[in-house]
Amino acid sequence: AIMQVHTNRFQGHSPADPEHERGRKDEKKWARAEADPIKIFETFALDSKLLTENQLEEAKKKVNIQVKEAVDFATKSEVPPRSLAKELEYPDAPSTDYNLRTVPETFKAITEKIVDKESYERVTKHIESLRSIAKAGTITIGDAVNLAILEEMIRDPTTTIHAEDLQAGSSYNIPKLTQQTFGKLRAADEIIDEGHFIGKALGEGMNGFRPIVELMNTNFGIYGMAELSSAGNTYATTGGQFQMPMTIIGAGGTAPNQALGAEHSQPYHAYVMGIPGLKICTTASPSGAYGITKSLIRDNGPGILFLPVKMMKETKGSLDLDKCLPLNKATVLHTASESSVKENKAVTVLTYLHGVKEAQITIETLKSNNKDIDIDLIELTSLKPLDIETIRASLKRTHKLAILDESTLSGGVGATISAIISETCFYDLDAPIKRLCMDDAPVPYASSMEQAVVKRASDLTAAVIDLVNNKF
Repeated sequence: AIMQVHTNRFQGHSPADPEHERGRKDEKKWARAEADPIKIFETFALDSKLLTENQLEEAKKKVNIQVKEAVDFATKSEVPPRSLAKELEYPDAPSTDYNLRTVPETFKAITEKIVDKESYERVTKHIESLRSIAKAGTITIGDAVNLAILEEMIRDPTTTIHAEDLQAGSSYNIPKLTQQTFGKLRAADEIIDEGHFIGKALGEGMNGFRPIVELMNTNFGIYGMAELSSAGNTYATTGGQFQMPMTIIGAGGTAPNQALGAEHSQPYHAYVMGIPGLKICTTASPSGAYGITKSLIRDNGPGILFLPVKMMKETKGSLDLDKCLPLNKATVLHTASESSVKENKAVTVLTYLHGVKEAQITIETLKSNNKDIDIDLIELTSLKPLDIETIRASLKRTHKLAILDESTLSGGVGATISAIISETCFYDLDAPIKRLCMDDAPVPYASSMEQAVVKRASDLTAAVIDLVNNKF
């Protein structure tokens, strides 16, 4: 439903607004006399005999008392301490163990009551099928997220979901069977307007629900930046009175030979890094996708999970079923050999999304051609907050760092991480940080041109060898 309201502004945009230049004094005078909604209501209430004059005066007295009490409370309150700013960053501490988070015992009965028997049986069979595939080690990233979402929506009837092409399972099966199981109110098949349905989720989050938004491709989230910013700020701007449990999930990033063009290859993960109050996660594995999704849904603040668009169906693996993963930890995928560390030929590599696959190619290349060189491979499963302790522990071994980054040279994720490490781990480094990031140019469609913009395994391999040989 769309409601269009024609109204009048009694004040300018700000106290500095030069209203006199627009001849608005007469307009304001007229509006206060003829268009003030409070005055209009008072006239209506008296004319329709909803209230007597005495009753109206009594009501106005009560309102004035409430306003005065509010003003007195504000003026007499102590100035909030500096520490409160950081305390209001997240409703839940980044170290929260979401495996310990329970739901009321009545929720199970509510789910059984609001989901019809046939739909419940169908989704239960689907869940069991996915769990079986997971145990066999052949579940995809998309199906792993679908399994996590279905399990959480059954567990918690306050959970909702919004997505384009939701009924058809979207592009990667992430919202598959949600609407068929939980109905159109809890599972909304949305129009192509990300700002619209992120905004709907924003309202749901403020009113006791746990909305999930599936973006299909995270680049489309650009059209919901204002709403996502509001979600990140809500807990702080309301003084902790409103939590904002919102989970946004989508495939994104920029893989080598992606061939999706500039509009579908933008580093949205870099764009949202500056939004306060937002937990930002990534994963390139089904197990990470499953465990992080469950944690984000249970978290009382807003979070976003980025998935690798070109690995959604090709990457398969097993799951640690019913297990939530932390939202503040990086994942060590490979540890350099002790001999390479001893010989000062080990390098710490930080990466995420498609960079994980590229880094694994580098490991195999080094094994074949440079056996004395090795890497600590750390997947940045938490971009914000950054797990600096895991990174520092690796740097104390290798003292060298390369960042394979799927964002741009200017304002990229790698730029932020490089700055933090330079400031906090400077004495653990014996070489400049090597940042392998996208060029600032738009990502071309043609693979021949794309090679000049998007870094890949060959670039990382060369960078690691250069760092070991002191070529900066």
